[in-house]
Amino acid sequence: MRIFTGGARGIAVALVGAGALAAASCGEAQVGANDPVSAPGAAGEQELRRPANDVANLLDDDVVPPTVELTSPATDSFLRGTVALTADASDDVGVARVDFLLDGATVIGTATQAPYTVNWNTAAVSGPHSLTAQAFDAAGNPGTSSAVSVLVDNALPIILTGPPQYNPSNQNYVRGIVNVGWAVTDQSLSGVAYVEFLQNGVWMGSASGLPDASTYYFSWDTRVLGNRSYTLTLRATDRAGNVQTSTRSLIVDNALPFVALTAPTNGAQVSGVVTLSANASDSQALLYVRFEVDGEMLTPFSTSAPFTKTWDTTGKSGTHQIVAIAMDRAGNTKRSTVATVTVP
Repeated sequence: MRIFTGGARGIAVALVGAGALAAASCGEAQVGANDPVSAPGAAGEQELRRPANDVANLLDDDVVPPTVELTSPATDSFLRGTVALTADASDDVGVARVDFLLDGATVIGTATQAPYTVNWNTAAVSGPHSLTAQAFDAAGNPGTSSAVSVLVDNALPIILTGPPQYNPSNQNYVRGIVNVGWAVTDQSLSGVAYVEFLQNGVWMGSASGLPDASTYYFSWDTRVLGNRSYTLTLRATDRAGNVQTSTRSLIVDNALPFVALTAPTNGAQVSGVVTLSANASDSQALLYVRFEVDGEMLTPFSTSAPFTKTWDTTGKSGTHQIVAIAMDRAGNTKRSTVATVTVP
């Protein structure tokens, strides 16, 4: 048997079956089916050893490291959840493996064939980090990519309810054009990308992200709405894609209350301590009825039916004008017809 090799880069012969065709990458060898492979001490034995020695010499001579580039994620990316890390790598002989490193030290995962990709679960890390890919060839030469800076953010934005705030008088009743607000913070991570305003689940508008812990206001025109309760939602999305919502209910009331002064009647003559009376109601929630005499409010206000207030006329001879004023919780007010009375 004779083997022909193509020089120093010849590769060991692969025998197929019992003496069939053998292939080599840089040269060729043919072995007959009945040809002996070698005989101890024969010159053919040394001929067979030469390709294997050439491969070993080739690996010993390989000092050129692979080239590698981290192609995904892009630099300055905001990451969350499970992220695919991808690299391109090449070598003059061949790439054995590609390691993906966190902050240059921790191996996230290893890929042994193209496309070189691993999945990275970011749940255990947060904040700014650097990613690199390191490729190795068969000789063990390492090649390292440039570092890619990323920011990991798996935290939801935090939303705090802003104006209008609940108070004992107005409670959750509103009227007219209302500035509805929410304060949003992303805990100094990726930052708020945008916020959206929804009414009863229907998208009404949006605003771009502001500096952390800013308050977002939406002008809500209730004059075109019916007098009833509405659900308002702010949906905040940060730059990493985390989404948080905050929902509140406000009651619209643009209707004026009803009020009528029932005593004293217009044109009456009164004296001593006089009881002022009124009837009042509201479609949503009446807050109080107050009485005014000659433009001066009498306190305290009357907050429940029957709506009354006493007025001491002692030393107040003359003509006086009395009016009852009703106010609901949304701030709508209505004045009664003026009653003119005389104190002798």
